[in-house]
Amino acid sequence: MIRVCDISVSKGRQLIVKGGSFLIRPGKITVLLGMNGAGKSTLLDAVTGQSGYSRGSISWDNAPLETLSVEELACRRAVLGQQVQVPFSIPVRDLVEMGGYVSGKSLTRVDLRKIIETALDHAGMSAFGDRDFTTLSGGEQRRVLLAKCMVQLNACRRTGINRYLFLDEPTANLDLHHQFKLAGLVKEIAAGQQIGVFAVLHDVNLAAQFADEILLMKAGELVGAGSPEEVLTRDNLMETLGIRSIIHKHPVFGCPQITALPI
Repeated sequence: MIRVCDISVSKGRQLIVKGGSFLIRPGKITVLLGMNGAGKSTLLDAVTGQSGYSRGSISWDNAPLETLSVEELACRRAVLGQQVQVPFSIPVRDLVEMGGYVSGKSLTRVDLRKIIETALDHAGMSAFGDRDFTTLSGGEQRRVLLAKCMVQLNACRRTGINRYLFLDEPTANLDLHHQFKLAGLVKEIAAGQQIGVFAVLHDVNLAAQFADEILLMKAGELVGAGSPEEVLTRDNLMETLGIRSIIHKHPVFGCPQITALPI
């Protein structure tokens, strides 16, 4: 379990994150919602060790974050960022294989190949292994990069160490079909492999359907935390996302379904 306790993050003299506390549990999906500029990506960077923090504490399975080496962190977490940029031609299978380079142990070629093919299969990209990554659609590229993350986590698997997947707006600029396909895949990964997932999203209905816990962030502060039913209220949505809304029960999933209204 990742335990974040009262952390603050500053950039220069500006306080970006102001005292956030929450847990990221193995096998569960935690989604962070907030407006642009709320500090979501800054918080994600601090929790993953990609940037520092000025106050509070972060522990990964009872180990202080600052005591973990870059190699140890690479074996515990994979990060899929906002930008999908591979500025050179490379076959999909070769790109996914790069996820295994962070492993501190020597894998046989056969074992690594098995991990790669399993990841491609789970991502629904087995038929694309020989394709040039740069020729794929945005949704296909995201699934390939997710497969690369899974290779990283599975190549480094160690007994007694939990694994975590961090996603920064993974469905941005994707059509609805690919949004739900990617979110469903992440849900399967979390439940099937007991991987803790922390995702920054903008789509409140997507979060309602796939998250186990939702965090609401406003101007650097976490102002709400709980299940989708507990957190996604009309007042909370107005306060944190600036939207008027009507909230119904989803006819299929039973989670909140939000209809945004004009301001």
